[in-house]
Amino acid sequence: MNQGQNHKPFIFNQQIDQQFLYSLYESDYPYMEEIFLTTISQLLTDFPMLETIFKSGDIVALEKAVHKIKPSFGFVGMPVLQEMCQKFENECKGSTTELMSKSFNELHETIKASVEVIELEYERLKSFNRRA
Repeated sequence: MNQGQNHKPFIFNQQIDQQFLYSLYESDYPYMEEIFLTTISQLLTDFPMLETIFKSGDIVALEKAVHKIKPSFGFVGMPVLQEMCQKFENECKGSTTELMSKSFNELHETIKASVEVIELEYERLKSFNRRA
C-alpha cells in the first residue's frame, strides 16, 4: 500500500470505525478512496435488488443477496453493519419474508443510510487526497 502524502489524518464520519479502517489500510488515503468508490459502485448495483427480491417472497434469494453485499461494509469500516447483515442472514434460515418484514425494513433503512454516508465519505476522501 502506498502511504498517503497527508501529514494530517483524515477524520471519518463517526458511523465508520476509523481504527478498523486504519487496521486494513493504515493511512493510505488514495487506496481508501479507491475502495470506497468500488464499494459504492457495487452497492448501487446490488442494494436496489434487495427490495425487489424481498417483495418476490424468495427468502433464499434474499439471504444470498444480503450475503453478497455483507463484505462491502467491512471494506469501508462498517463492521457493525456487516454483523447486522450476518444476523439477518441467520434469521432467514427457515423463515418467510412475511415473518422477516420488520427485520428487513430495519436492515434496508440502515443500509440506505449507510450508502449515503459512504458516498459522502468518498467525496470527502477524494477532496482530501486532491489537497495533498
